[in-house]
Amino acid sequence: MIMKQGKEIRIGMRGAIGVVSLTVVVMLLVTLSSLVLTASAAQVSVLPAYQEVLAGENFTVDIYVGPEGSEVFAAQYELHFNNSLLNGISQDKGPFFGDTGVYEAKNEINNTLGWAKYGATRTASPGVTTPGVLATITFQAIAEDDGVSELNFTVVKLSDPNINPILTDGNNGSVNVRTGICGDANSDGYITMYDSSLILLYLFKGYSLENEWAADVNGDDYITMYDSSLILLHLFSGYELHCN
Repeated sequence: MIMKQGKEIRIGMRGAIGVVSLTVVVMLLVTLSSLVLTASAAQVSVLPAYQEVLAGENFTVDIYVGPEGSEVFAAQYELHFNNSLLNGISQDKGPFFGDTGVYEAKNEINNTLGWAKYGATRTASPGVTTPGVLATITFQAIAEDDGVSELNFTVVKLSDPNINPILTDGNNGSVNVRTGICGDANSDGYITMYDSSLILLYLFKGYSLENEWAADVNGDDYITMYDSSLILLHLFSGYELHCN
């Protein structure tokens, strides 16, 4: 009877040890899973992600870096654009790496192939953990017709002070280029009372507008009598028109 009890005790202890071991394994797996879920990729983004510009207009886009907890020591990107719609003018270092202790390894724009390349690094530790603008690119809209240029990353690389790569996501952007002048509904290069009258003819007589985008002068995606009135306000009171 004693032997039997001892055997039962040993079996019970083995079972308890097995339960404890299984519990520890499960807890470790949960902890590791939590670490994986909370680890976020750093972000390199085109900002604004979308904008609309007029042909002939100069505009800028920022290349924004969000470290997401990583320590960024070096950064590199290659951004492609539609060279029939946009012309790259300049690419200027942003404040992300600071004003001192930074080296620009690459700063190139190729309008023939439609790309901008940029690379910079800190020259001494520490790296950067605060989000900011890595570079600002100035473009000119050169489109002869309306069109959308994607601003797509083909390369985004970040590394830490030990030159280890940082997991990074690239967030692309786009630019909608509009031709014409906001308010110039007949596309003759001028905003006149005639443009205001044409909108009324369009609304009540079915007149075809040369440029419907230019007739929606308050940017609400509708052409109404209010747009006609706003053109008159622009002409006589200096009201600023806002086509989208």
